Amino acid sequence: MYTKKPQVHVNQGEQLKLTIKRLGINGEGIGYYEHKLVFVPGALPTEKVVVNVIEDLHNFIRAELVEILRKSDDRIQPVDDYANDVGGFELENLAYDKQLTFKRDVIKDSLEKYKPAGYRKYKLRATIGMEHPVHYRNKATFQVRSDGEKVIAGLYKHRSHTVVDLKTSALQYPLTMKVMRAVVAIIDELGIPVYDEEKNAGIIKTVVVRAATATDQVQVTFITQSKKLLKKRQLLERIAAELPEVVSIMQNVNPGKTSLIWGPKLFIWLVRKRLRKF
Repeated sequence: MYTKKPQVHVNQGEQLKLTIKRLGINGEGIGYYEHKLVFVPGALPTEKVVVNVIEDLHNFIRAELVEILRKSDDRIQPVDDYANDVGGFELENLAYDKQLTFKRDVIKDSLEKYKPAGYRKYKLRATIGMEHPVHYRNKATFQVRSDGEKVIAGLYKHRSHTVVDLKTSALQYPLTMKVMRAVVAIIDELGIPVYDEEKNAGIIKTVVVRAATATDQVQVTFITQSKKLLKKRQLLERIAAELPEVVSIMQNVNPGKTSLIWGPKLFIWLVRKRLRKF
């Protein structure tokens, strides 16, 4: 009678040596340890690496990159200094032509896995890239917190709820970053309470800035713990006076501790013009 061989077990904090075989759908490197999948964010195919085990689950291991013993020829220096620290920048260390190939492969693998009707007749062409693959994201969704001295806004550090303050981003459209930083500065100067996750207190949780790249019109949405917002009038007056490109301001209410960014209730504060994308 055939008996399935038990999979290897490793301990948290244990270090392993791996060769990365491919990329996962989220851009993380995938290697194998004793035939068990190991997911390593920041590692690239063909690289030989040392990793630190974070978690050993039934079918796979999560690990963090400690050292690259043999680099991939396709590895490049990320444009953003924090690219390896936060989510959303997983492919910045991979040569752009290889990024395009990877994206095509994700579609190909998905079609072969889920087999939609007629998929074998689909003609998959090469991914169309950009001449200058920077500043193409026209929406920024940044968590807003206090670092004890000032209000900061950015993305979560990997595997944590610690917000990394992003003052620049090579991927974001420059106008979204300009408005984001200005709005955060206004919140700080007015002393509006921002969210404290540990205490489940404060008001402003998240700021979302969306720009229409053809018209340079901007929409700002404040995601808050409660509908009531201290110094709302002053906030609106400052934005209207200092940021004429902002044509729409909204509030989304999402109370309590939750992994969801958006809540069920949306309120329109200000509409100066209809946001035109084209």
